[in-house]
Amino acid sequence: MSSPSSPVIPRGRRRLIPVFVLAAVLTALALVERPTPSAHGETAERARATEVGLLPRRAPDAAVRRGPEREVGMRFKAKVAGTAVGVRYFKPRKSKASTPESATLWSKGGKLLARTTLRPVKGKGWKKVGFDSGVQLAAGKKYVVSVHTGPKGIHPATPGGFSKARSNAHLRAPAGRNGMTRPGSKARFPRYEAPRNTNYWVDVRFVPADAETAPTPTPTATPTTPPPGGWPGPDNTGVPAGTALTPYTGPCTITSARTISGADVLSKCSDALVIQTTGVVIDKSLVPGVWSIYGDGDSSVTITDSDVRAGATSTGGLWGYNITARRVDVTGGQHSFHCNDNCEVTDSWLHDQHNPDGGSFHNNAFISNGGRNMVVRHNTLHCTATLNSTDGGCTADVSLFGDFGPIDNVTIDNNFLRANNSSISYCAYGGDSDSKPYTATNVRFTNNVFERGPNRRCGVYGPVTSFDRNAAGNVWTGNVWDSGEAVNPG
Repeated sequence: MSSPSSPVIPRGRRRLIPVFVLAAVLTALALVERPTPSAHGETAERARATEVGLLPRRAPDAAVRRGPEREVGMRFKAKVAGTAVGVRYFKPRKSKASTPESATLWSKGGKLLARTTLRPVKGKGWKKVGFDSGVQLAAGKKYVVSVHTGPKGIHPATPGGFSKARSNAHLRAPAGRNGMTRPGSKARFPRYEAPRNTNYWVDVRFVPADAETAPTPTPTATPTTPPPGGWPGPDNTGVPAGTALTPYTGPCTITSARTISGADVLSKCSDALVIQTTGVVIDKSLVPGVWSIYGDGDSSVTITDSDVRAGATSTGGLWGYNITARRVDVTGGQHSFHCNDNCEVTDSWLHDQHNPDGGSFHNNAFISNGGRNMVVRHNTLHCTATLNSTDGGCTADVSLFGDFGPIDNVTIDNNFLRANNSSISYCAYGGDSDSKPYTATNVRFTNNVFERGPNRRCGVYGPVTSFDRNAAGNVWTGNVWDSGEAVNPG
């Protein structure tokens, strides 16, 4: 019989309920997606179906102008009351130099109502930017929305673009000299009417009041049910059933190579096990979050047959560089696995991330915000949080985003991506997004199974987005629904 100091991980109940512990962690260190709109678009955010604008979503037929920096935009009228939540603008070239410096909402008379600064991004096309807080617009009142081009003065322009009025049930831009402009090195009210009825392709993001006040539907719960047979789950990941764990007596910050085996680390290191050296091995142990973030790549850890209970942290349960994980059961943390570079996770179960009531985390089972050399093979990946009233919820089961560097050399093979039609927009993000400054190459999605779920689409809108088949080295093959049909990126 095991002594009280040697807890046993019993079969059948050990992984059904995540262990959340309050953690005083260094939240500012986390490379996370913030819940509020960023300076460039919603990074894998759930789209707002109620949001409207005036300009079409297709790429406009516009000339690319370059010259003195200036403010450019348009006048519009709110036909109904509502909230301006941001700006939408067309970026005419792929270069970062064609990114505007700021986006502004003005009253008809030139009073500044909201402004946000933009960071340079690559990619051509329509871009979104959100204000820090929405601006209430009154029915029947006129406003101006604009962007400042920056020193290169690059902006699109279509003479005759306002030869006809643009109108819908909520907004109206009259015909004629409705484009607005003003030369200058600073963002100032564009008081001059553009000649030749020119449209500069700057639009408002508007949420009508009737949509704002509509009852919020109760989200469909996403229960954590064991995956189907053959996939990693409670019976084949984590500390093997019957293993007796001994109390851990080592340090919570590890600075010399060591092996931790059969240990209850969580009871001593409730915040995290911080790896500050190479050659650390963890086997058959109960651990908190494991962070290998020392020196931007000067640490490494291999963890096998273990339970990771990251608790109430705003970081990854497994987070950092040079991490190898096999047959692990990960719960808690904002993300189950947050990889910077050189990561491998196989035969593992990533689920039940931390997203408290009233919080607004954006969760993922596996995420990289820029990195190289990753293998995600034969895992059950399940982002489980449901959408809450403060826009907290999941981004995806697998998210590859070029936020802080390129995505390169990533294999996503033979995984089970579980459905969540409450807060996941798509079950997988493939690394190619116009709103991100970096691109994705050599990304291989092969032989994965997407669970259809209650809405038959895996996520709210579908199984996958932002995958570029034409990028160098990218491969999409053998990916299917759990009902057998092929899954292809849109």
